[in-house]
Amino acid sequence: MVANRARLDKTRCLLSVGVGILGAQSLAFRNVDSAAFDNFSNLTARGLDSIAQVGPVGSIVLALGIGLLFYKLYPEFKKAGMRNRLTASIVAFVLALSVVIPRLVKKTITPFNTYPDYLGGVPRWHEAIFWLVVFVQLLSVGSLLAVGFCWLIHKTVGLSGLTSLDVKDAIAPPGHTTIWEKGARLFDGTPGHLALATAVTVLCWVPMLIINGPANLGFDTMVQLIQVRTGHVWDPMMMVELPGYAGQDHHPFVDTYLYGLFDELGVRLGHEILGFCILVVLQSIATAFALVVSFVWLRKRTNLPDSCTCVCWCLAAFLPAFPMYMSAIVKDSTWISIFLLWMVAFFETLYRCNNNQPVGWKLVTGLVVLGVLSGLTKKTGIYVTTLSLCLLLIVLRKQIISLLVSTLIPAALVMGLVPMAVLPALDIAPGGPQEALSVPIQQLSKVTTLHKDELSQSDRETINKVVDTDRAASHWRDSSADYAKHYGYKINSSSKDRKQFIKTWIRLFFRYPKDYIAAVPYLVDSFVFGNTYYFSGPVRCGWWEAGGFKLLKGYPDCKPSYTQEKIGIPLTDALNKIPPFSFLGSEALYTLWLPVIALGLTVANKRYRDLLYLIPSIATWGTLLLLAAHGPRYSLCFLFIFALTIAIPFIKGDNHVPHHVSG
Repeated sequence: MVANRARLDKTRCLLSVGVGILGAQSLAFRNVDSAAFDNFSNLTARGLDSIAQVGPVGSIVLALGIGLLFYKLYPEFKKAGMRNRLTASIVAFVLALSVVIPRLVKKTITPFNTYPDYLGGVPRWHEAIFWLVVFVQLLSVGSLLAVGFCWLIHKTVGLSGLTSLDVKDAIAPPGHTTIWEKGARLFDGTPGHLALATAVTVLCWVPMLIINGPANLGFDTMVQLIQVRTGHVWDPMMMVELPGYAGQDHHPFVDTYLYGLFDELGVRLGHEILGFCILVVLQSIATAFALVVSFVWLRKRTNLPDSCTCVCWCLAAFLPAFPMYMSAIVKDSTWISIFLLWMVAFFETLYRCNNNQPVGWKLVTGLVVLGVLSGLTKKTGIYVTTLSLCLLLIVLRKQIISLLVSTLIPAALVMGLVPMAVLPALDIAPGGPQEALSVPIQQLSKVTTLHKDELSQSDRETINKVVDTDRAASHWRDSSADYAKHYGYKINSSSKDRKQFIKTWIRLFFRYPKDYIAAVPYLVDSFVFGNTYYFSGPVRCGWWEAGGFKLLKGYPDCKPSYTQEKIGIPLTDALNKIPPFSFLGSEALYTLWLPVIALGLTVANKRYRDLLYLIPSIATWGTLLLLAAHGPRYSLCFLFIFALTIAIPFIKGDNHVPHHVSG
């Protein structure tokens, strides 16, 4: 028995050493560009250079750290049953792909050599060495993640299975109040504590708001302000004038009026930037309040210990990514507080349905109001909220009247009343239908260029009724669909033409799947490690063609402010290089890792009904896969709903019973 145990320990140690070395090399090899795969000698030389960038001490520490983690976590993988091993392996494979995929996607951008960025180049698909490195990366990273996930299942199964037992009673002696309990009292839901927690959060954000200040106005916001300030209505997507209109709804008109209001406020106060500073403060307060509300829900409706609630608050208060986006005047930053509150209402609705509790008119009213505001401040918001509630209604078939009202009224108002009555009454031009066709235009433009002679005459005619393929091809870029859409889309195409275009797009996918995927490589950017939510930019930028020079005259175009230049931009660069900030700010951590881990833990504990909490996240994934371009701000909601995502496997409920980790 002793000899067998010794052999097992020896094997475990050797396996840990191997995984540690391979894991460290795999992470370092992410920075080797595709030219390294010309021959084995070149791969070795460049691979050693890449590892050397970490430094001799850093590479040893990295390997030892990975090996030690594997050594500590492996026993839980060994004890887990086959079902949980399979779940862990699937989750690990998906997460490992997010590390490896950047090597598999063609990148022509300027290379970087620091985490989380990666070098570009053309993948060497035909090289056996290339696939060997990919396999080693998947094997080493995936192995570590698999054993880690089994350990996580073991640690969470007790908490997720509790029903009536208060978690803090299980971790603290009677009569003893921990520091976590004292901190978590701010999240008991009382008005005074709500206000205090919100105020403290905003105060923690103030330094970053000042550094990234006085404000940041991007291209989209400048177009909206130009409409209000100058009356110059210009379609930035089609690059055409829109005479006779008071505005355009390409960017939500509610945001346009809101930004125009604060612009006017600043002018009346003596300097228009003051109005935007006030707006930055107000949207920071609103978003901080929404985050605190999500932490209140976390404490009341889950079995997570108070320490977890406090850690989540600390992350939101001190991770620079949160206040960095609050300093931006853009629809995503304005919208996020509304959507986060809607998410809390959605979670509460599902919680009550799962536990046979009435939804109540107050909650329904909240869903309706927040759904309408979400759709009016960001157009994809109404699709996510409507689809999520609709699927909830279909699956649960409970609280039918409440869910119908919550689903139909916002959709009818935002998608029906606004375009048919409100926009004409305000002389606002509707947004063009080409936005929804961005990805099909990008893909069919590419297919037409590559396979023009193979397409039938009817297919070419159908495509050319919607897209000028020759013009689109001359401006086509794989980094964004905006170019093909800007220059190729035909404004005079009819709805019938567009319907036929979509049918052709669906049909040709089965003939040219490889070309379809190759045409939109940017769509994977939200789900792989590369971009972060750390953000700093100029006070104003762009759209001189539309009269942008008339706004914020005291600030040069596309130039940072003093604090942005001296602190904000260098800080952003540093955060991208320094662990753990580089990992904690990564887009893929929030868009992919947290939802997939939550899904895996929920499945491992056989809490299948709780998978419904992931519906809004999955719906948002769908919107990301239909966008014309990639930008971290498009997935910003994943960052701010992080606590709700973490909470899914630990939600209380009478229908949950504990399960053994063996599966």
